[in-house]
Order: sequence, then structure tokens, then C-alpha cells
Amino acid sequence: MARVNTIENNQLIFLGTGGGRFTVFNQIRKSGGIWFKLNDKLFAIDPGPGALVEAIKHKLYPNRLSGIFLSHRHLDHCADINSVIESMTEGGHKKRGTVLAPYEATEIDPVILRYNRKNFTLINQKEFSTYEVDGVKIETKAKHLHTTETYGAVFSFNNYSFAFIPDTLYFDELPKIYRADIVIMNTVFHHKRAGFKHLSSDDVYIFLEQFKPKKLIITHFGLSFLRDKPWDVAKKISSETGCDVVAAYDGMVVDL
Repeated sequence: MARVNTIENNQLIFLGTGGGRFTVFNQIRKSGGIWFKLNDKLFAIDPGPGALVEAIKHKLYPNRLSGIFLSHRHLDHCADINSVIESMTEGGHKKRGTVLAPYEATEIDPVILRYNRKNFTLINQKEFSTYEVDGVKIETKAKHLHTTETYGAVFSFNNYSFAFIPDTLYFDELPKIYRADIVIMNTVFHHKRAGFKHLSSDDVYIFLEQFKPKKLIITHFGLSFLRDKPWDVAKKISSETGCDVVAAYDGMVVDL
């Protein structure tokens, strides 16, 4: 795996792997979100702080974006969404692109500025719904157990697919609804912490008891997990479960 310099292949590009306020707002890990390319189309997931700068640094130009998927309104996931939208629409001069976001993120405590909304298509996600954006199928799943309205999705085109599991408290349906060749799991903690609605590496074991994808990628690491070296934790899970588990790093590229 290497840094991306084109979008010629079907790829996942991790422009940030930090999670939680201490990691993100001290930029111990970057927080540009996960960008991906399917069917020659470019998409962004959760453009957090620094997403615009990181995208251009990696030659992923937002004016080529077909869509943006926002899982929820917390700043480590959405802080750069307006900058990315403005770039996607070339300063509002072109009406283009689709943004999928929860209702709470657009209408209750809006994180997408209203002045710019006329320049793109806005869709409020609903659970267990299917959308098609520029030939890519996006299937939202159950509403997550988090502190604000949150959704993940399975993204697919032809024989390519991956699942994105954003922040949530673990619930039994996760391995049933997020089935794809590659599963990305936001894993803030090494071990479960009471009172926090986030996943941990302990939950990865539970998930893999029910479903083993071809590859499972953990990301969105909190400060305490980084201290415990998530790359070593991923190797341990791999050896104990027989599933290819990888800890993402900033700038990592995965071919689909």
C-alpha cells in the first residue's frame, strides 16, 4: 500500500485516522475522513478537520467529487464539510454533487451552511434505505447507538463493495447488516469503556465471531488506543481470528 497520486483505480484512501477530541484537535492523527473511488467516481466520507488540505495534498481534487457521505454532525467528522462542498461546486459556480447527511445534521443543529445548499443535491438519510449516486449504490443501515443521529452504509458498484461502520455502541445486528468484502470500523478504544458510545477492539472480536470479511480495517483511533499501538492489536486479532485485520494509518490506500 502506498500514497495515492491518481484516482485511476477503485480505492479507499484514508485522509485521516484520528478519532476523539484529543487525537483530532491536537492533530496527533489527521482527520480528513475516508475518500474512495468507485466506477471512476470520487466520493468523500466524513470530511473532518483538514479534509480539503489533505485531499489536495493527495491529488484528490474536490471538484471531481460525485458525493459526500456524512455519518453524523460531530466536528471530528464534519468540520471541513462546507469547505469541501464549496470546492466541489467550484465556489458555487457549478451545481453539482450529492450530499447525504442525517436530518439532525442539516435541520436540528445544522453543520451545512444554508447559503450554499442550492448548489448541490441534499438527501437526508433514513435507516435501511438505498440511494444511487453517479452509479454507486449506497445502502444505509440501522440508526446507530450514538449521541446524535448516526448512520453507516454499504457502498457498492458491480462486484466491488465495502462497509463503513461509524461511531456507535456495539449492537447485535452489526455483523448481520454490514456485510461486504471490506469492512471499515471506527474503533476509538482498545478496550470497552463504560459510558462511551464508541466501539473498541473488543467489539471487533465479537463482530468477527458472526462475520469474517475478506479484510477488516480499524480506524478512528483515540489517544489511549494509539498509545497501545493499534497496529499490534490488529496483528493479534488477525492471528487469533484468521481474518485479515489492518490498522489504518494516515495516507493509507487500499485497492478494492
